[in-house]
Amino acid sequence: MIIKKMAAVLLSSLMIISVVGCDTQSNNVPDDEYVLKIGEPVVGLCHAPLQVAMEKGYLDEEGIKWERVDFGSGDIQAALGAVSINCGFGLVGKFVQPIENGLNMVMTAGMHTGCTKILVDDDSGIESIEDLKGKTIAVASLAGSEAVTAKRALAAAGIDVSAGNSEVEFVTYNVNDQPAALINNAVDAIETSDPVATSAEREYGLTVLLDTAVTEPYASEYCCVSFVSQELAENHPKIAAAYTRAVLKASAWVEEHPEETAAIQINGEYVSGDVETNAVILASY
Repeated sequence: MIIKKMAAVLLSSLMIISVVGCDTQSNNVPDDEYVLKIGEPVVGLCHAPLQVAMEKGYLDEEGIKWERVDFGSGDIQAALGAVSINCGFGLVGKFVQPIENGLNMVMTAGMHTGCTKILVDDDSGIESIEDLKGKTIAVASLAGSEAVTAKRALAAAGIDVSAGNSEVEFVTYNVNDQPAALINNAVDAIETSDPVATSAEREYGLTVLLDTAVTEPYASEYCCVSFVSQELAENHPKIAAAYTRAVLKASAWVEEHPEETAAIQINGEYVSGDVETNAVILASY
């Protein structure tokens, strides 16, 4: 399995962050009775390893008792902080600020590259990241991984993205609404995740300015990581390790079986799209 190193801050095998909240189950329940609460909103293709770990029994093979906690459109960081969940999976960029602010998160492994793209209309005249100066970019969340990636790329191109003097305007749109906003000229660019990104690229003939699966340095970094709460890591380290092994096994299986993975995701209503297109995207991660 090919898992690339992240360039800078993130990965030692366990990264311990200061505690907020208290999980009484972590303190009082023995490992063989502990029920792992796995955060899994309805999300994009990039969560495939976690979804496969649940659907194909990798968690069960590790002897884990678990339940899926679907918090819909809620914030996974907030769910972790409130102890609604004690483990999960996600785009690493959106965790940077919460970690700095003391989120009780332990990152346990990097999973894959890819996930997001910056797209513009082919007729926009925008041909590079530098051309985005003075433009409006749609993202799902101002604190999300997509926004973080876009700001990194803009800053590297010499464009000011500081809060008080930004040379680019970021606006929020639902992921599924971003392609329409772009082709209707409501925004100049979108930074969004798959499968919406690749589907929109193909359907509308959009130009890709940045693809984290192929554009360096992003293509040499993890886009997604597994994590557990600090309480779980400290009080039930064997369960935390078992959970991490399960999703790593699933990640390897996804790499070897992109078409079967795409079918699992669609049949389980984790993502939209079609099997053939989604499999091609998954194979690029």
